[in-house]
Amino acid sequence: MISIDIMLFIDNDNVLRHVKFGDLTRTDKRIYILKKYIGNEITSFLDVDLKIDSGYIKWGELFLRYFKTENFTGKGYILYITQAESDEDLYRAAFDCLSEGMQIYDKNAHLVFCNKFNEKIEKMDRRNIIGKHLLDIYSLEEDYSTILNTMKKGEAIVDRCDNFKNNKGEIISTMNSGYPLFLGSNLIGAVGLVQDVSVFQKYREKAAIFKNFIDTKKSNKYLKSPKKYYALKYYNFDDIIGKDENFLEAINLACNVAERDCSVLIYGETGTGKELFAQSIHSASKRKYKEFIAVNCAAIPENLVEGILFGTEKGAFTGSYDKKGLFEQAEGGTLFLDEINSMSLQMQSKLLRVLQEKSFRRVGGSKDIESNVRIISSTNEKPFSLIKNGKMRSDLYYRISTITINIPPLRERKKDIELLAQLFMKKLCRNYSKNINVMSDEVIKVFKEYDWPGNVRELQHCIEYIFNTITEDTIYISDLPQYMKKKANRDCKKGLQHKTLEQILNEYEREVIKTALRKNKNNVTNTAKYLGMKRQSLQYRMKKYGL
Repeated sequence: MISIDIMLFIDNDNVLRHVKFGDLTRTDKRIYILKKYIGNEITSFLDVDLKIDSGYIKWGELFLRYFKTENFTGKGYILYITQAESDEDLYRAAFDCLSEGMQIYDKNAHLVFCNKFNEKIEKMDRRNIIGKHLLDIYSLEEDYSTILNTMKKGEAIVDRCDNFKNNKGEIISTMNSGYPLFLGSNLIGAVGLVQDVSVFQKYREKAAIFKNFIDTKKSNKYLKSPKKYYALKYYNFDDIIGKDENFLEAINLACNVAERDCSVLIYGETGTGKELFAQSIHSASKRKYKEFIAVNCAAIPENLVEGILFGTEKGAFTGSYDKKGLFEQAEGGTLFLDEINSMSLQMQSKLLRVLQEKSFRRVGGSKDIESNVRIISSTNEKPFSLIKNGKMRSDLYYRISTITINIPPLRERKKDIELLAQLFMKKLCRNYSKNINVMSDEVIKVFKEYDWPGNVRELQHCIEYIFNTITEDTIYISDLPQYMKKKANRDCKKGLQHKTLEQILNEYEREVIKTALRKNKNNVTNTAKYLGMKRQSLQYRMKKYGL
């Protein structure tokens, strides 16, 4: 219990009127000097914040603690001042200086302490929440709490985004880290570090501004060095990831034809990476120091296609002006016509003439403009089916397909699914400040059995969905998008029809042990402790399941 050393009686104008001394055994005798300040405003000789009811001040070499309360006479107020000697007071004062929220909980998840910055972030007065259970303070589920999961697992959870309601019903978004506190081997509580998400958003905005500044500087520098500029601007074959035999065959073919300046047609379903191939071919060609221009033919209205491709002359139609088309912009470089099969037959005829004559006219123009452009095209339907169904002119097809590259869909690249998922996870870990690098065997199995109609793009979006909703550091079936979970459940029910209960339980136990081993970096002792079983029992099961 803290004894009161000095009482300062202050009037409503913040002027010191009387000084009363208590226990002097803990107080420096120089405090008698305070008497000479009677009649002066309190803030003229003490650096005290009168807006708050308690705090710390430094006076000379002394570190003092103060409490503000109303005067029992009803006139003014009283400041109780004592010397802050205890380690606890020192630590509390130090924690209040942090520019990061701090919470300390006992082993039963009751809040023992939180600092000033935590009050600011979560908009809650600590006097109203200290001593309460975590779930009585925050409106959230037990499994969603960073602190409760930290104490449950006995391990740190770092940089996790949380959204919750405070005791006022306000929605708060924070970046939380939880660390278990041990005394020997016994858990005695946990500490939580809290940061306002808006701070990270500001950092990202500043980083984006800085990156833009650097990129501008680089651009100015590299304009003088085209080789460096274009090497950074476009994808190359090193950016294409895969080990499936048919996919590698497509890459090798693209590499071989890159330098030959022939027209290339890339066939692949939506989301397979056709533009990635097109840019890589350009980057490996003799035209790599010139522009690569891409256009999605399906996204351009039919009446605008000709003007966009070949340009317009002023006066060609109402509101028209001199404007270069994509052929002129890509002069000396590469023009990528994505989804060329969506172009009308009439426009295909005009394009064919340009490719044959190597010249064109702007819309409304009378002058032929010579063209030196390499054409790379793509289609998301089989070329011969397009010709058969009258969607593509056969003469145009043979003009643009000196070489045809078939990119296999993701469902036929089983070897690449886990590889690509890990690649996306690695990138997103940096973007989301998370440490998620493990997928359960069940998830990998679902991924490999899924059809992936959206191909690589769908896989990427699936991983992004998981990173926005996951609460653990391992991806399980429960973390997948709803449509994939439903399919997994259907497949599971089909599988149950051919297995005994013992087989199902053994498979589940094997999966649990395998995941726990991975989580504990294959340390048998730690894994046994994590699973709540004896080391010998775990070793027996590992041998039984071939782990």
